[in-house]
Amino acid sequence: MDRLWYRGPADAFLEALPLGNGRLGALVYGGVHTERIELNADTLWSGGPGPRDRAGAADHLPALREAVLRDRDYARADAIAAAHHQGPDTEAYQPLAALLLTFPSVGALGAADAEDMTDVTDYRRVLDLDLAVHTVSFTAGGVRYRRESFVSAPAGVLAVRLTADTPGALSFRAGFSTPHLGAEVTVGPDGAGLSIQGRAPARVPRGQEASTAYRAGTGSGFAAALRVHAVNGRITADAGGIEVTGADEAVILTAVGTGYRGWQEKPGGPEAALTEARRWLDEAQAQEFDTLRAAHLADHRRLFGAAGLRLHGPAEADELPTDERIVAANGGADDPGLAALLFAYGRYLLIASSRPGTQPANLQGIWNNEVAPPWNCDWTSNINLQMNYWPAETTGLAECHEPLFDLVADLAESGRNTARAYYDAPGWCCHHNVDVWRATNPVLGDPVWANWPMAGPWLAAHLWDHHLFHGDRAFLAERAYPVLREAARFLTHLLVEDPDGTLVSCPSTSPEHHFRLDGDTLAAVSAGCTMDYWLAAELLDNTVAAARELGIDQEFAEELAGVRARLRRPAVGADGRLLEWWEDLPEEDPGHRHLSHLYGVYPGSAVDPLGDDTLLAPARHALGRRLQHGGGGTGWSLAWVAALAARLGDGPLAGHAVARLLETSIAPNLFDLHPPQLFQIDGNFGITAAIAEMLAQSHNGILRLLPALPPSWPDGEARGLRARGGVVLDLSWRHGALHRAELRAVRDTSVELSLPERAGRPSVTDEGGAEVTLTPVPGAGLLRLHLAADRAYRLTFTGAGAGR
Repeated sequence: MDRLWYRGPADAFLEALPLGNGRLGALVYGGVHTERIELNADTLWSGGPGPRDRAGAADHLPALREAVLRDRDYARADAIAAAHHQGPDTEAYQPLAALLLTFPSVGALGAADAEDMTDVTDYRRVLDLDLAVHTVSFTAGGVRYRRESFVSAPAGVLAVRLTADTPGALSFRAGFSTPHLGAEVTVGPDGAGLSIQGRAPARVPRGQEASTAYRAGTGSGFAAALRVHAVNGRITADAGGIEVTGADEAVILTAVGTGYRGWQEKPGGPEAALTEARRWLDEAQAQEFDTLRAAHLADHRRLFGAAGLRLHGPAEADELPTDERIVAANGGADDPGLAALLFAYGRYLLIASSRPGTQPANLQGIWNNEVAPPWNCDWTSNINLQMNYWPAETTGLAECHEPLFDLVADLAESGRNTARAYYDAPGWCCHHNVDVWRATNPVLGDPVWANWPMAGPWLAAHLWDHHLFHGDRAFLAERAYPVLREAARFLTHLLVEDPDGTLVSCPSTSPEHHFRLDGDTLAAVSAGCTMDYWLAAELLDNTVAAARELGIDQEFAEELAGVRARLRRPAVGADGRLLEWWEDLPEEDPGHRHLSHLYGVYPGSAVDPLGDDTLLAPARHALGRRLQHGGGGTGWSLAWVAALAARLGDGPLAGHAVARLLETSIAPNLFDLHPPQLFQIDGNFGITAAIAEMLAQSHNGILRLLPALPPSWPDGEARGLRARGGVVLDLSWRHGALHRAELRAVRDTSVELSLPERAGRPSVTDEGGAEVTLTPVPGAGLLRLHLAADRAYRLTFTGAGAGR
């Protein structure tokens, strides 16, 4: 069973448990005397739309390029970028309110509002990932209490059912709180409803809560509304909340709304937000709780049940509370199942924070309780946003990828102004920070993070990869190709000719990593960084392939192919490692968290152990050097290390990265951490994707089974993994060797299989029991298998260890 559970309530954000439907987020603390459920809405952000691009910035581009290309004066290039090539910062994702339930019948709070558990027994707090249901149960005063909560995507509400096993024993008070100034709480006319409404800040300077600006009539409106239904008992209300006394059972439905009307429109105020919240609430309260629950379960299971992973280990490990289980595993206990739980949790979090029609998952998914959150809780598009969606295709959650595609379509529109304003270029571009108002400009601050113009190619790659998985020609023509084409148009203007005749990007930075000049001077802006090469080559290849598949823009495709041929290849240092910059510049931090120069290994696929690539050994060396100097210092960085190791076929390193993430970068509620103890959800998604890559890979036209199985996972089963070409696969392995595989394709196709050395040659039967022939691929060490649409094919292995 995929679940998180605990013996006591949460005392802090990193212990509370998340629910969500992509639009409404809820973080549940599970208190005995006071229950706190923090509420978020995906469209509640500070600020509003408006011009972000700096007039005249492109006038300084020639001087910036001259400083880099002619003079190699990187300090001057940095100074020009900082002074003339930046714009305003992004806005911040906001908390909405908290639903507070107090239970006088259970007892009073202890000192400093801590939960006093003296008279409480049999406490259990559970998040069931299979059901997306949170439960709290305990005994106090001889009464067994239970609370069940879920956030429904079909109904759009948070539903909470409270029960007691003694008639009339349930009494509580329901109310709202919010960190925002000037909010108002109102009781409904029938005394069973309550609402809170207010406005988000007009401005939140990054990380400066004390400077947060609230202005009358400015800022997005927000609202939350609840309604209480009690079985027996009495309901009363006053200005502070709703009181339920002596009930057998109660149901609380809560909905939220915001004034968001789209990224180009001024947001509405509190009244518009309250109208939205009440609409959701009115529709939901017309249904019985059990009806709401059944629809919620069906909707969630359709997605969550599409894939799964089981790693065999001691049964007693599965029975431990999650926080104790983490401690035990870090103390040396054998618990492969904890990695499987991480895999399941990443899928759960993506379902809960990213659904069609919602905003994409941000730095914290959809859960934030701070007005000035770390990094504005925005979409950081130099790794974090993209990593959020790494597991979407491979683990059967393509539907959850949709919000990212919608965001990219918007950025391709807003980014046209940025491309023209800063680079005098056609097409569209995007830098490292994005918010709900679709900012694409370089923000204020150090050019090492601000002046990176290559988010567009990376984001566009997600649309092309979706096409490779599904083969949807309409999607390619209508959604993917326009984004690719316009990103490529910008790229051709970002590229400039180097004296050797090759093309390099300029200006160029390697995300968030300086190089050293003389002494202690640092710089960031240069030309032709290795990551830029990988992104440029990939974008050009994908755009050309898309145009040829669609039979359009052939002259443009030929032009792009010519540009591709002139790209300057990445450099290799004297020590044999792949360099991060276009020349061997001293690194600020040899163990830096970003692994940007290894993009070509993963999530790209240009460097492939099964290919003939001269950069394979240098890439291995570069990864090894990062790790030797302490690399992987954040959860998301370790997730990237795990994925890189998987692509390089290094199972031991991949498994070590998972173990290290569990040891250093996981909170008690399994949220991924960035030092010091800051929630960043990208590591949760990244490690899920990395685990999938350890078990199956499908890039470059080859389906690889168990390419990087960690030795610490000798026995297990995976089901529902997805491969490019529309293939679904189930795997099982025993004693570290592939045992069985089942492949199903959504359309007729042929796959070229790469099998582990210990697997041996399998026997293959179709679902009717007929034998199927595997054909060797000459000179490649691969086996070709034809798959008919909607038909299962079973591969049974009898190699060493496979049948034991």
